[in-house]
Amino acid sequence: MVDAGQIALVVALMVTAYAVMASFVGAWQRIPELTASARYGFYSVPPLLLVSTAALVYAFVTRDFSVRYVTENSNLAMPHVYTWVAFYAGNAGSLLYLALVLASVSALAVLTIRKRLPHTTPYALGVMALILAFFLAIMLFLANPLERLAVAPIDGQGINPLLIHFGMFIHPPLQMAGLVLVAVPFSIAIGALAARRGGRDEWVDLGRFWGMVSWLVLTMGLLLGSWWAYTILGWGGYWAWDPVENSALMPWLAMTAFVHSIMVQKRRGMFRMWNMALIIVGFTLAQMGMFINRGGPVPSVHSFAQSTMGWLFLAFMAGTLLVSIAVFLWRYDSLKSRARLEAVVSRESAFLGQNILFLAVAFVTLWGTIFPVFSEAAEGTVITVGRPFFDRVNGPLLLVIVMLMGVGPLLPWRRSTSRSLIRALRAPLVAALLTIVALLIVGVRQPVALVAFASVALAVGGILSEWLRGTRSRHRRGEAYPAAFLNLLTGNRPRYGGYIVHLGIAMLAVGIIASSFFSVQRDISMKPGDVATLGDYAFVYVGATHTMQPDSAQSMAAFDVYKGGEFSGRMEANRAFYPVFRIASTKGAIRSTPIEDFYIVPSEFGSDDEAVFRVLINPMVWWMWASGPVMALGILVGLWPSRQPAPAVVRMPGGAQAARA
Repeated sequence: MVDAGQIALVVALMVTAYAVMASFVGAWQRIPELTASARYGFYSVPPLLLVSTAALVYAFVTRDFSVRYVTENSNLAMPHVYTWVAFYAGNAGSLLYLALVLASVSALAVLTIRKRLPHTTPYALGVMALILAFFLAIMLFLANPLERLAVAPIDGQGINPLLIHFGMFIHPPLQMAGLVLVAVPFSIAIGALAARRGGRDEWVDLGRFWGMVSWLVLTMGLLLGSWWAYTILGWGGYWAWDPVENSALMPWLAMTAFVHSIMVQKRRGMFRMWNMALIIVGFTLAQMGMFINRGGPVPSVHSFAQSTMGWLFLAFMAGTLLVSIAVFLWRYDSLKSRARLEAVVSRESAFLGQNILFLAVAFVTLWGTIFPVFSEAAEGTVITVGRPFFDRVNGPLLLVIVMLMGVGPLLPWRRSTSRSLIRALRAPLVAALLTIVALLIVGVRQPVALVAFASVALAVGGILSEWLRGTRSRHRRGEAYPAAFLNLLTGNRPRYGGYIVHLGIAMLAVGIIASSFFSVQRDISMKPGDVATLGDYAFVYVGATHTMQPDSAQSMAAFDVYKGGEFSGRMEANRAFYPVFRIASTKGAIRSTPIEDFYIVPSEFGSDDEAVFRVLINPMVWWMWASGPVMALGILVGLWPSRQPAPAVVRMPGGAQAARA
């Protein structure tokens, strides 16, 4: 089975290389038979990579330690359920996963664009195949997941203990898939540009569709990564501006700007050059993310697939960036927009301002992430940039983005009058003002927190006022309120799906703001039977149980928790030490409600089970995790195809027929 997988990898690289050559040559020489052969050949690559994937999974399941990758990422003690995690736990396996995702989604994308974009498809396919060929070549020549050992060991080294977590079944594959999926809208855009179709907006709908798909996958990967960090790293937080966290955030910011800006191009025929620049930046930052994940020089607690080949990813990133810029300059004259900004206060201007801020946050994050490399090169000392820098610089920028998120969609296209502006912003401003008053009443006095919550209220107030206004309008035409609301959402899915996404972003912002400003933390040394308090909570350390596993020493601390004098339940926090890896992992005891999280995490246990526990009250973190399904729902609403009315047939004189929409 392993040999069959190896052969499939070799054939996949050969077919992909042919697809690159045949697509570009066929497009340049206008040989449709050649481009068709490239397309059909490319369709065979996903099944070939599926064979290689099945071979690697089979080697894990059968404990075939003659395969180097299986030896390095599993052992006899690992439950079979973690085979999926072990599959992408190391560099070679994660490359195979990336190649499988890229090949499968690229083939699907080619199917969706082939008939609608016949001139663009060969170039887009050539770009996708070229990117895929890079991954396959790296695998076959430098990081083969199916490489055999000369002598098979009796047992393997085991999986990284920090990956033994439910979130690892979903977070890494989503985050890696999100990074590589940016290649699809990038390929469509560059393909349209190379085919001299960049100035025609025929590619916009499909570019937007695949841009939103990659954005959603990146979003879910980031949220699940935050949840994983919150539950297993044992520091009570969910985001530390770590390089690997930033590696997914940066392309997410660029793609957020792109999916907003592409709507302006669709509606007004504007921002053509800007959108091409955005997707090039987005793909470059996605490649930077893969470089950091693959052994870049910036250390990270989240990297599990490091290697010495990171510089190859950096070189490929530089190459694709230079070629993209060259194509952009080559076809520059075809990107002239048919419309221009007519007023500073307009929906187009709000989108443009938001895009500039998104890129500002992305480049501030990039600078903070790679600064240690420059400091080491200049002074020989690694100087890392910590959370205070990112919070101080990016925090105000993100707040302004949230404000524009609330105001921008309410502004009219082209230009606003003072009357229309007052009418559009009246409800959001009232919501922001009432929020400030309510927070002052309950005792919130921090000016920055008040402004932050008011900004979120501005966005939510705008969304709700739009929904209310539209629902009332439909109700006045005879529709019942529930039907009127549903018909409102389905009548303009891109717009109202976007509002749902914005609502999810507002929920995320509420969780971040509340937990950042009002979290309470205390480190307490306790023995069994001790009682401690934090806020309204009292908790009794009941005791600890210790068990030995084949690969680890497990300790479980139990607490009886009371809130306001009433018993809330028993909570258990776990700490495990893995001697082979010399790594300790913790799973905090978390009691989560929409109001707050009560969080206990243990440190090392001493004699008589005495230990130091970090205890936190994190307000409204629940809203962060709840925002994910809301944003996913919004994307699905926005992408769901609208029903097209059947064309009416009109009888013409003489028996002829004509279709009328």
